[in-house]
Amino acid sequence: MLSKKDRKQGVVYTRQDVVQFILNEVNYCPNNDLSKVRILEPASGIGAFAYEIINRLYLSSINYGFDFLSTLNNNVVFVEKDVNSFHSLRINIVDILSDLGYNNINLKCLFNVDFLVEENLGYFDCIVGNPPYIRYDSLDIAYRLKLKKLFETFRYRPDLYVTFYEKSLNLLNKNGILSFICSNRWLYNQYGSVLRGFIASKFHISKLVNIEKTSPFVEKVIGYPCISTIINTRGSKTLYYETNSKEVNFSDIIYNEIDSPNDASWQNLFLNYNIYHKSLKPILDQDFEIGIGVATGADKVFIKQGVDLYNIEKDRMIPLIKSNALKGNNISWDNTYVLNPYENGHLCDLNKFPNFKKYLLEHQCVLKKRYIAKKNPDYWYKTIDKIKNDLIRKPKILLPDLSGSEYLFIDEGKFYPHHNVYYITNHDIDRLKILASLLMSDFVKNQLSQVGLRMNDGLPRFQSQALKKLRIPDIDSFESNIKSKLINAYNRKDMIVINYEINRYILNNGI
Repeated sequence: MLSKKDRKQGVVYTRQDVVQFILNEVNYCPNNDLSKVRILEPASGIGAFAYEIINRLYLSSINYGFDFLSTLNNNVVFVEKDVNSFHSLRINIVDILSDLGYNNINLKCLFNVDFLVEENLGYFDCIVGNPPYIRYDSLDIAYRLKLKKLFETFRYRPDLYVTFYEKSLNLLNKNGILSFICSNRWLYNQYGSVLRGFIASKFHISKLVNIEKTSPFVEKVIGYPCISTIINTRGSKTLYYETNSKEVNFSDIIYNEIDSPNDASWQNLFLNYNIYHKSLKPILDQDFEIGIGVATGADKVFIKQGVDLYNIEKDRMIPLIKSNALKGNNISWDNTYVLNPYENGHLCDLNKFPNFKKYLLEHQCVLKKRYIAKKNPDYWYKTIDKIKNDLIRKPKILLPDLSGSEYLFIDEGKFYPHHNVYYITNHDIDRLKILASLLMSDFVKNQLSQVGLRMNDGLPRFQSQALKKLRIPDIDSFESNIKSKLINAYNRKDMIVINYEINRYILNNGI
């Protein structure tokens, strides 16, 4: 088991078969002459990669007759920042060398430094490893500021591993190869966009092995792992593999060959069709609007069930729909309301609503402690998001961020969404039903799982940034009979017909 300290520091130990695969990826193999090959592991931990690297170098020295120890000290670099891990790393390497018959060695291949700020490591032909998984919010503020100055990719609150990619790639020799096992989140989300653009413009992403459903680490963790291999050259094709099982045989992988990305958009890497096909358009380009429900900053005050108990004026009460009401086959509203402090787009005059005013004054201390109230003391009773009175009356698809429900609901104009519910509006309910059918289809679910975030069980998340990336068939291009079939299938909750009609459209249009 990993200690609490290890987990906090992002320590995750890599399985030996994964280490072997990664070293094969960078051609650091004993049947090659490794005498002139410089290799770096920038986050060595206690030596998961060290054992294999040293043994491969030793076997290569026997095969090609070069000085093993001299090459180890000159061409191999292990970096570890944590003092305790570094101490264990040194002991383990001494033991490895002792097993090979070498004792009392003056090791020059070990560096107890912060890789991200160290300037004297040189350049390398191979860089391998498992960068630390440390969230942005877990980093010291002063350290975050330093990283922002040092790295162009450290934007949008990224995990620390993003900087390990940038620093390592900048240390590659011409045609040098990097292979990391790391979280796959940077491939999809906003904080990885700068890194994706950086790689696409300067390097070649030669291979992606997405193994998030397996357990490639010694400890069972949820890390969404993916092995990425990147070469300091240019290239046009990328090999991609994604396992659907809990185990992967690295010697028996069959890859898809796809066009390498040339900008920060990497969606086409993960799909078996062209996402930029002329028949596909973004949702926002088809007369729909995407939004997210209200965040109040004080749900215990603003969100209530059965608010008649408080005698609050009826026009201050708006029926609120939360994600837990969007499961099963029907909307299960639980008599929850959001109390609305807005009128005609502005904060209301509380003197016009004496019961509402009395209620808010009873909770004034809580409301004034919020950041939004401290920033604007005169508006202490405002919600974080402005409540738009007209939104409740608009027909809208309701999209819970996290839900295992297969069915998407359409609100014809009764509810206001909570902040964990995204929505898509349009004045035409039939048009919304066609869009809901598309969003429920396997075609879109597959795309959504690749361009957005997904949970470890593969469930895609409905989030605004992912919905805006989706490219779906142009609804206006559907023939009237297809529209009717999709509308009727939506009403019947018939996923078989929905998938059949959409798949037939995709096939007929050569997408």
